[in-house]
Amino acid sequence: MIKPIRIFFTKTGMTKYISHLDLQRTMQRALKRSALPVWETEGFNPHIYLTFALPLSLGITGVCESFDIKITDEISNEDISQKLNATLTDDLHVLLVAEPVYKHTEIAKAEYEIVFPEPQKFREFLSRDEIIITKKTKRGEGQIDIKPHIELRETTSDKVTLVLPAGGELNVNPISVISAFGAGLQDTAITRTAIYCKDGNVFV
Repeated sequence: MIKPIRIFFTKTGMTKYISHLDLQRTMQRALKRSALPVWETEGFNPHIYLTFALPLSLGITGVCESFDIKITDEISNEDISQKLNATLTDDLHVLLVAEPVYKHTEIAKAEYEIVFPEPQKFREFLSRDEIIITKKTKRGEGQIDIKPHIELRETTSDKVTLVLPAGGELNVNPISVISAFGAGLQDTAITRTAIYCKDGNVFV
């Protein structure tokens, strides 16, 4: 048997400074240490099949991250979670193990919680008629107005919650948004709190 499995995990604390490539290596090592019946690719260079839904940018934490593996033997989702967590840290921690429902290509948006010293000023910034950023594409760099693509969900005394396009069609990085505002990662704390599909449901 070869069964697809989706593993949801947190990437918090100092692990926000781990690059995506290093995260892949970390998870591959953790899976090997866990002795889980994980499927490996065939050929001259076999390796664990591992694919991430929506990689995080360096410096951003996440509480809804996920990657897919395939298992080759009967084992409960609870056992997968326990065995893998035994090889990980509190900052890289498995939250849920389940069978995939949506495909990665169905991802459309992501929600971010951004902590600011003065979030009200950022809210005023978002009220501008347009917010222009420079975005890299396959054809080079170009300017884009991201104002129509920013959804402000909530503002409190110390943070804002934004929903931004994510996935294959258009991807707006929250770092680009705060950079346009005039802030940097040293001024804020960004956490991805949810990923949504084209139908509006949470990615699971």
